[in-house]
Amino acid sequence: MAFRSVGTNLSRPYLEGDGGLAEDLEALKGARTDFVEVWPQNLGVILGGRLDTNRLRAAGELLLEAGLAYTVHAPLEVNLMDLTSHGLQRDVLDASLRFAKGIGAEVVVCHAGQRVGTRDARYSMRDQIFAERSALREAGALAEELGVTIAVENYYPEQPILRGAVYDYSVWPSRLAEQISAVDHPAVGVCLDVGHAALAAGFFGFDFIEECAALAPLVRHVHLHDNLQRSNLTGDPRVSEHTAYGLGDLHLPPGRGTIPLEDLFRRVGFPENPRCCVELSPEHFSSVPDALSVARELGLAAARRERVPA
Repeated sequence: MAFRSVGTNLSRPYLEGDGGLAEDLEALKGARTDFVEVWPQNLGVILGGRLDTNRLRAAGELLLEAGLAYTVHAPLEVNLMDLTSHGLQRDVLDASLRFAKGIGAEVVVCHAGQRVGTRDARYSMRDQIFAERSALREAGALAEELGVTIAVENYYPEQPILRGAVYDYSVWPSRLAEQISAVDHPAVGVCLDVGHAALAAGFFGFDFIEECAALAPLVRHVHLHDNLQRSNLTGDPRVSEHTAYGLGDLHLPPGRGTIPLEDLFRRVGFPENPRCCVELSPEHFSSVPDALSVARELGLAAARRERVPA
């Protein structure tokens, strides 16, 4: 399977002026990235569920002047299962879709499930699941009108999920496949986050390859990064020291961890030829050129294997 394109993300905030944004975009252009994934919340372009016209003009001009292609990652805490603020959650997602249209991005990633807050006993889990389906269909209609695809991302077992404070069905990729299949909208697909799936497989004991294969026909976008497949079970040590202990969602360059990436792309085919975003934490920004090369080689090696007769 060959990736349609291979890009990387901008994950640090640019709210104190735009000099850093222009410099980072220029650096990524020099790294020969095919696209850049941007987070509207880190650019300050969404205010109260609406696009902030002034901020959008300033950031949008810089993005367009850089001459790069883009994808968009909606705010991390968009929660379409939250029936206590359902309208606001939709507003934030819709603003992300309109932002994508404005910068020519064809994909908007959003997270699935309920990862934040606490369960509200007034609403059953069934009600919340169906609310998310309905919201994704409605957002899918807007996305289709704008020429954008929504890619719903699987998550990993972080502390609130491990403690049972919140429930996120998408830590099981096959359950996310069931949900998106039930949404059944051409503008709504899946973002397979490889690192998240590996952490969940390590904690819950499911087969990493099989669960990713369950998603494969729906995958429109891939988040590729590495980790040591060790969930942080206690909350200690502090986040700044997770790399030293090898815990959690480290967002390492591919090949720096223990996820069987070659095996995944050798054994699982993705019919939609998705875009691949090498999603790194900010401290690995200097590793982008090498990480892009590794990702491209993974895609090309998988494509070569697919062409070999059985």
